[in-house]
Amino acid sequence: MVTTPPSPPLSRVPIRFGAHYAAVVIVEGQVFVKESQAPNGQVYTFYRLRLADGSFLRLPRAYRGRPMAGLVGAYIRGTFWPRTNGQGLLEKFLRLGRIGAPKGDSKGHPFMAAQGRVAFVDREEGRFGLEVRPNPKGRLKEPFTLTLWAPLSLLEGLPPVGSGVYVEGEARLKTRRLVAKKVEPARLWDDPS
Repeated sequence: MVTTPPSPPLSRVPIRFGAHYAAVVIVEGQVFVKESQAPNGQVYTFYRLRLADGSFLRLPRAYRGRPMAGLVGAYIRGTFWPRTNGQGLLEKFLRLGRIGAPKGDSKGHPFMAAQGRVAFVDREEGRFGLEVRPNPKGRLKEPFTLTLWAPLSLLEGLPPVGSGVYVEGEARLKTRRLVAKKVEPARLWDDPS
């Protein structure tokens, strides 16, 4: 197992994915509404989740058939499905996977956990790729690769490309980076026997 020096505590409970591929960002914050008026006078309403550090994530208009308007002002825990772009930065709009009651004190950076295969290691840029593939009977249809930023000490301790790993770290929303803090080997459902 490779770790970096301790950071402020993350608001989370340990996540275990079993032998499945997965990637999540977990945040806690307050739901608020933002309105914007178009030049023609029409008003558009947007829902956001404001985090303790002042950053925010967009929320859909409804969650499981219930309007988001009913949650304005509420403190919630949101689980989002992250994706990174060609520059290795989080996409601006993360898809909401689940809403629940907050479980922590909302201090520290949002929590990130992922499990997949090491796709590449770029020591010069301080990052590595994690391929996340569809699971049997899962909702994901196409594989994707997340770019995770990491200190050199963690990158040097990574297992070879193609190896299964479990990663924990932080989602730094202001800089749009997923930062790995801990990596450990993981067995995945499609490993050879």
